[in-house]
Amino acid sequence: MASLQLRSDRAGVGFVTAAGTGFALAGTEAVHPLGAFLIALTVAAAALFATPYTFWLRADEQGVTLVRYLLPRRFAWSELHGLAMEFGEEVESGRHHLTLRLWLADPPGRVCGPLLGKVTVTDEDTPAGVPPRSMAELFALFGERGLPVEEAEFANEVLRVRGLPPLRPLPGWVAPAEGAPAPERAYADAPGIEEEARRVEALRTGAERRARLRREYLLRHAALSDRVFLRDGDGLALAIALRAAGQLVEHDRITVEGDQRHYVRRQYLNWRALNP
Repeated sequence: MASLQLRSDRAGVGFVTAAGTGFALAGTEAVHPLGAFLIALTVAAAALFATPYTFWLRADEQGVTLVRYLLPRRFAWSELHGLAMEFGEEVESGRHHLTLRLWLADPPGRVCGPLLGKVTVTDEDTPAGVPPRSMAELFALFGERGLPVEEAEFANEVLRVRGLPPLRPLPGWVAPAEGAPAPERAYADAPGIEEEARRVEALRTGAERRARLRREYLLRHAALSDRVFLRDGDGLALAIALRAAGQLVEHDRITVEGDQRHYVRRQYLNWRALNP
């Protein structure tokens, strides 16, 4: 699987390296200024297109080998929790992109593993043009291994365009051995219900236009609905809470045995840990 890194990201490295080389050669007067310029141009092109700025990902039955900057790193399948995907937007240019990383089993925060690449997406966070074949193969690989792929809607669209089958549903979710977190723990740091209701309503509008906000909206809406039922205890509130939990479960492509609100509480607790 070849590089998914944006060439524009490499351009900065190439320009700085080339400029430094050109000034150094010109300063020594050992090379004619025209020669120094041509050498600097060659350095810039090498930095932009050469192999050290690509990655290669090889997979076998034991795990994957990631090669970046010509240095291989080996990861057993047991070390991988899935494929982390995060949408972003450049402040100056307004360009939208998607960053992909290996998601290690014990992620130390949001930056949870080695970078695989960054690709341009549309303003609506959908694939821009025909997506790279390597990206479709990456999604298919993790899908075949039954590993979670964040932003599954985006991944399935890439697979569809490339004529590959969609991601398979993930194995059923089972509550940890210690059980699902109690509501008091899951929602201990949550904003007040009225304040969170205003935030969730504002988030809903953005989630209709931006894929990056969809899961956050579904999760926070499900958690809020659960909290409303726990406060009011009436049948209508329970029906709303169960429906909202089901929408999150469907979005995450999993099955949950028993009360789906237990899954909501666990996911909300995890989300709050990364978004205090």
